[in-house]
Amino acid sequence: MDAQPRPLADWRFDGELRPYQAEVLAQIPAAPADAAMHIVAPPGSGKTLLGLLLAVREGRRTLVLSPTLTIRQQWVRTARTLTAAPDSVSDDPESLADLTALTYQVLSVTGDSSPFDDLARAQWTDELTEAGRTEADAATWLAALAVDNRSQYRRGIRKRAARLRRRFAQARPDSLSRVLHPNALELMERIVEAGIDTIVLDECHHLLDHWAIVVAYLRARIRERGGTGLLIGLTATLPSPDDGTGFDNYTQLLGDVDYEVPTPAVVKSGHLAPYRAHVWFTEPVPQEAHFIRRSEAQLHELMVQVLSTPDGLSYLQEQLQPDVAESDSPPTETMRRLGIDRALSEDFAFAASCGAVLRAVAPRHPLCALLDPKLFGRAGTDDLLLVLARFSLGRLLPDPAARDQWRYVKGALADFGLHLTDRGIRRGRNPLETTLATSVAKDHAAVDILRRELAEPDGERIRAVVVTDVVESGDNRGLTGDAAPGALRVFDLLAADPVTAALTPVLLTAQHLRTTDTAAEQIADALQEALGVQAEVVDGVGATRVLRVPGYGGGRLVAAVSQLVSAGSVRLLVGTRGLLGEGWDCPAVNTLIDLTTVATSTGTQQLRGRTLRLDPQWPQKVAHNWSVTCLIPPHVDLDDSAELDRLRRRHSHLWGLSADDRTRVITGLDAALDERTRNLLDRVVAKDASTSIDELNRAALASLRPRAQTRDDWRIGEPYRSREREVVAVRAVRRSELTRIVPTVAAGTTWPFIAGAAVTGGLTITVCASAGQAMPLLAGIGIAAAGGVVTALASRTRAIARIIRRHHDPALIHLAAVQAVARALTEAERIPVLSDDAIEVDLLHLPDGSSRLRMMFQGPSRARTTLTDAVQELFGPVRTPRFLLRSVGSRGPGAWLPVPQQIGRRRADAQRFAQLWRETVTPCALVEPQGEEGLSVLRAARAHTGYLDGSAPRTTLWG
Repeated sequence: MDAQPRPLADWRFDGELRPYQAEVLAQIPAAPADAAMHIVAPPGSGKTLLGLLLAVREGRRTLVLSPTLTIRQQWVRTARTLTAAPDSVSDDPESLADLTALTYQVLSVTGDSSPFDDLARAQWTDELTEAGRTEADAATWLAALAVDNRSQYRRGIRKRAARLRRRFAQARPDSLSRVLHPNALELMERIVEAGIDTIVLDECHHLLDHWAIVVAYLRARIRERGGTGLLIGLTATLPSPDDGTGFDNYTQLLGDVDYEVPTPAVVKSGHLAPYRAHVWFTEPVPQEAHFIRRSEAQLHELMVQVLSTPDGLSYLQEQLQPDVAESDSPPTETMRRLGIDRALSEDFAFAASCGAVLRAVAPRHPLCALLDPKLFGRAGTDDLLLVLARFSLGRLLPDPAARDQWRYVKGALADFGLHLTDRGIRRGRNPLETTLATSVAKDHAAVDILRRELAEPDGERIRAVVVTDVVESGDNRGLTGDAAPGALRVFDLLAADPVTAALTPVLLTAQHLRTTDTAAEQIADALQEALGVQAEVVDGVGATRVLRVPGYGGGRLVAAVSQLVSAGSVRLLVGTRGLLGEGWDCPAVNTLIDLTTVATSTGTQQLRGRTLRLDPQWPQKVAHNWSVTCLIPPHVDLDDSAELDRLRRRHSHLWGLSADDRTRVITGLDAALDERTRNLLDRVVAKDASTSIDELNRAALASLRPRAQTRDDWRIGEPYRSREREVVAVRAVRRSELTRIVPTVAAGTTWPFIAGAAVTGGLTITVCASAGQAMPLLAGIGIAAAGGVVTALASRTRAIARIIRRHHDPALIHLAAVQAVARALTEAERIPVLSDDAIEVDLLHLPDGSSRLRMMFQGPSRARTTLTDAVQELFGPVRTPRFLLRSVGSRGPGAWLPVPQQIGRRRADAQRFAQLWRETVTPCALVEPQGEEGLSVLRAARAHTGYLDGSAPRTTLWG
């Protein structure tokens, strides 16, 4: 009887693999013991081909799961290039083949947003039946509990759901099947019966809850039938550990990353387009500014009416003087200072807010003279709202006579997105944040950006995409009567502007297809030719027209419009991130204008990945990725940090060329803004009236370089070293602050050491004399002692020279300091032993004459992060550390440094760290602030702002 042919046995790839693709195939073993392969690589780096070749190597029937129809079709097209038998590839769940590509949704669970709740309820029912109830009685009891005591019912569900989430990947298939749709169960049984044994999970970062359950169930069923259930996970971005149990689910399925291809490596090897990140700053338009001004006035009125009252001032004073009120005698200045110190130690953030608010509402209050402006600075909006909410809970709610005032404050805080209840404060949707995030000014910025891009030397090559969160938002607070924020609004503006309208813009969403009135017939004809059906111009208003393509939507229409972009018929596409984000493939796009609120690692990198694919029609392609940020101007004394926080988080996930040093590839905002611009941004946020957002934007745009220069800066094709290093930057510390040379040198040449050397020398001479060499005893001892001292000093010369050289070299000082931190963490079993070259320190001389020290750490990811956190804490401002290190300087008291929390958890570890510091850096004292003396010590330590580089204290460096 003939043996069955091995699945995928005749599949071949005749092209040339990219270096990292070949390296993945060489480094990841076939049939790994944990039955999982986990690969991270950027969009456009060839993950589809790589996944197929891994599956071919395994030689088993394969199922490919992807999140969208567009991505599914990419797998089908690529798979069919590897085989001469097109029937061996299928995208039909009713006709499974050697390789079948489906979407996760086909196997999806029920529409319940929390499938673990269903599992938890089922488990609770089982527990009740095991305790003696019938199944019907258990179900009735649970239903009654859900109505009569909803909080207790939800608590029971949450507790069981949390346990299930932690161990769901090991759950029995029959347990998991309870939350799967019958149709999905039936399809998965057919998949198992068909002998599918390898599952390729494209964009596997989606495997957090629902789809993770699907994969876990399918894998368990395959294994029950004797299969391996090999998982091949492919993603451009790892989910964040902040996803909690979802992240745990993901790692249970796929384990650690087996191979990661960093985006810069793919760019430098010539397989992705070089790129630059840019930021356009704007401020609210007049109508929005009016709403913000009204909010500012409301907050000021609220502050005056509530916190300027005797009761409000008394509350603030009590928070800053927690023990003074208990004293019978009038407090002295010393007692007041200690009270402030104690408040900071008990709750630093809240005490700092109370002090800042007191300085704002009652600047002549006696306590204000004792409030250091470095710690108690400007009272920001968050400070005011926090203090108002806590005051209301602590003073107004318990007082029946303050009922009306409680209601007034509660209503006012709700306007700022804070819901005040008797259980505490819950944050809701902040209207200030919404106003800035959806500002009309951002739409105008899109027009301005495109005008600027078109004016550049490569302007005729611009193919741009403008991406929004939604088609049309239901929230247009502050803009009553105007169009709602979203893709429709920004498209109308782009279609009406004569410069951007010349780009033949098209709006494409799941329900909308529009273009300009002048281009409507042209686009309709082009779509008709591409799709083979009649496309018609329906209607429109003003400069826009609506197009309709009967029977077509989703992936086919997106592909057709993308072809028009590639052909240059359409040079500007507007849409939402749901359609033009993950999986959308249009290599001609070279300019992204991001108007979304996306700031997660996954969403950010997926959006930026749209512009990085190589364009066959422009081999010298360079991509520009723009973030648009709306800030409240400095002259308005209201602030909201959401936009800036979003900008910082977004860029923390992205690699890019440093704006200050284009030879470096880094993460963080300094890949988009140079130091001058970052400093201006800090001043704008700090409400410096001498600055403006226009000035900030001009500074940001001044660093915009021609695309050809950016391509040169990437140095494509040159050798590179693919490694990541965490970087902490500190300002160059005067050596007199950190070290003291005389005691350090003396540590190697102390009198006891010299006396010991003299005795040793005397004994040596005496031994020689007893061996037969004639010499008077006293003379011999004297000469020997002198000789011993000289010999001892000579033997220590090199060590002393090293100490002196280190004292005069800040890089060596800080290298010794970081090595002490690393060694302390290792001995405390927080990190493994690092290699000798894991720590580097460079001294950088900047154009303005200042200096920075760049401390760089490499090694295993978690160890690297732990060390970086500790070093950043060591050189940062003092807050509430358990231990302080007083590093003795040449002149004055030296430096107060907080012992990093990871070291200061145990006294023995902190003592060992201090010992290492004395041995390798400088004399020091370990201080545990306690009692009144400890509070005074903390006050002195907090007076110093730390040594971190304020413009860019931390980043990640590649290469």
